[in-house]
Amino acid sequence: MLVIPNIRLLVTATIVSLGGSFHFGYQLVITNPSQSAFIEFLSNSFVEHYRFPLFNSSLKAVWSTIVASFFIGAIFGSLSLRTIAEKVGRKRGIYISITISIISSVCSIIAFFFESFELYTISRISIGYSTALALGLSAIYLNESSPTKCRGFISMITGVTIQLGTVIGSVVAMERYLGNSQFWWILYMAECVLFVLVTFLLPFMPESPSFLLANGDEAGARKSVLFFHNCDCSEVEPIIDEMRINLQITSKPVALIAVWQEKNSRLGVLVGVIISFSTAFSGIAVINAFAVDLLKGVGLSTTSSEIGNVILSAVSLIAIIISTFLVDHFGRRSLLLTANSAIVLINILISVLMYSFDTYKVSWVGYILISVISVFIIFFAIGPGPLCYFVTTEMVDQRSRAAAQSWASLTQMACRTVVLAIYLPMEDAVGQYFSYFILFVVPVFTSLVLLYFIMPETKNRNHIEVLEEISKLPSMRSLLRRMRIVRTITPDKKFEGSNTC
Repeated sequence: MLVIPNIRLLVTATIVSLGGSFHFGYQLVITNPSQSAFIEFLSNSFVEHYRFPLFNSSLKAVWSTIVASFFIGAIFGSLSLRTIAEKVGRKRGIYISITISIISSVCSIIAFFFESFELYTISRISIGYSTALALGLSAIYLNESSPTKCRGFISMITGVTIQLGTVIGSVVAMERYLGNSQFWWILYMAECVLFVLVTFLLPFMPESPSFLLANGDEAGARKSVLFFHNCDCSEVEPIIDEMRINLQITSKPVALIAVWQEKNSRLGVLVGVIISFSTAFSGIAVINAFAVDLLKGVGLSTTSSEIGNVILSAVSLIAIIISTFLVDHFGRRSLLLTANSAIVLINILISVLMYSFDTYKVSWVGYILISVISVFIIFFAIGPGPLCYFVTTEMVDQRSRAAAQSWASLTQMACRTVVLAIYLPMEDAVGQYFSYFILFVVPVFTSLVLLYFIMPETKNRNHIEVLEEISKLPSMRSLLRRMRIVRTITPDKKFEGSNTC
């Protein structure tokens, strides 16, 4: 049954997400429709600084690396997540990420006016760092602040604001608006304004009750519970007591390596890593970063490709809003397994369409591809898209939460870095359709099989209940045993059937 959170929690989740996950979606796409303007900026800057030009293939390779550099910064943001979350706190950590984001955006603006692609690359790395930090911190903060019964709904707001960022980014970064050589710096100025607004609103929200309780501030934890749960004073103590049991506050937070050594957290971290891996290699990274270029590659004009990109972003936003109401109805496990199964089949179809255009040069293939990618985005939005940002935090206890989320975030950012760095060069080397198949079919299928055996249902469950769910999972050994039994029984049944006839 779907439980709508109280207004305070909704407003908090929206503000925190606008300071973090919104910018992740925004940064993923603003270099997509405006790619020509950025490549022109790169070319002019390189000639001015080094006195010789880059040819087209070299320009593409360098630009692909600059796009991927966002995720290089995100890797370091993921690695520092645990330290900042435990030492500084969830809320104050978000302040740090916003400060770094503002500085990075200002550097991007300066890079435009001084024609410095080197400074722009540095700013892209640093904003990747701050965005990954904000994503991880907001996931932990919202998970710890939400009542169990509406935790899924609140956590899904992260996914919704990511897609909202992609829609707005896809529109404003179109060549006719800000995605041109004259105005692309305003894309970063707009981000600065939103960061400043969030900075002024954050002080009105308390730190997460779990973090306060774990650090001995029981009075602060009670006030935080009253704020986020919107409950009577008589209901606070049972909530605090449950937190004491689940938090195990006498233990120290688990380190990044130690989280793999603890029996009760190892599986949760592994599931988070596999989900993040499948998310990065689902094809969404390339669609976010190079959709316009991809659609041009199957015969669409620049204008049609830009409009198609906006349509894809809008479909993604609508799909994830709908999935917000599905995630607490169907559960995490069933949504993820169903969505990833569909993504495997759709990616095969996308590869076939790319091959068809490459072979027959039929112009209408591009419009079919938009429709197929729209279906892909719908399944992505109800499965790995939002779930990868909070399932890990539901599978481990308080002590392991920051370290586990760091590993999940690190995996996704590292894999996105690899995908974006190699996709364009690989496309030039072996063709669009073959590179798409190799990168985005095999990894998702492998992840799907693994998740079937190791991912429990976490919907409306605390850590102790999740551990009980793990014991109910199907095992590879029992599956092989059943297959062996079927092979030994089947011939006998066939023989008996032949005698009857």
